[in-house]
Amino acid sequence: MQDSRGQCLLTRVTDPPTLRAAIGEAILRRPLGGPKEMAAQLAHLVYVSELPNLDLRGVPFAAGPHPGILTGPSSIPRFPLSGDGTEAEPPTVYADGFTGGLYLDKPNEVQRFDAAFQEIWQASLDEQASRRLLAEVAGSYERQG
Repeated sequence: MQDSRGQCLLTRVTDPPTLRAAIGEAILRRPLGGPKEMAAQLAHLVYVSELPNLDLRGVPFAAGPHPGILTGPSSIPRFPLSGDGTEAEPPTVYADGFTGGLYLDKPNEVQRFDAAFQEIWQASLDEQASRRLLAEVAGSYERQG
């Protein structure tokens, strides 16, 4: 497994962060970099999806319209709690856009993105079905390459 800085964090032995991610099927099926590269990337996602601190879900076309179509790529990092159990830093939404990233930290903005993510999560496949989707799409790229 190649280790970039982010992957080192996910696989560290002491207190690795938890990551929950939902990826739409359209992204999986949109080739970037050629079939061999896509097959390798998706196979890697299958591999890392088995980490105990990573929950990776696929959102199939069959899910129909969901908030992810409107929100676009986004993340909501949550920081470790301070010693007294309060948030050391407030959660902040990072939304990736055409002209650059957007950071949103107002509680109502974070709440709306949290609610959108919950709906996306509800529309996603379970862990096993998500791995099967990733492996199926990886296989289709392997056959092309």
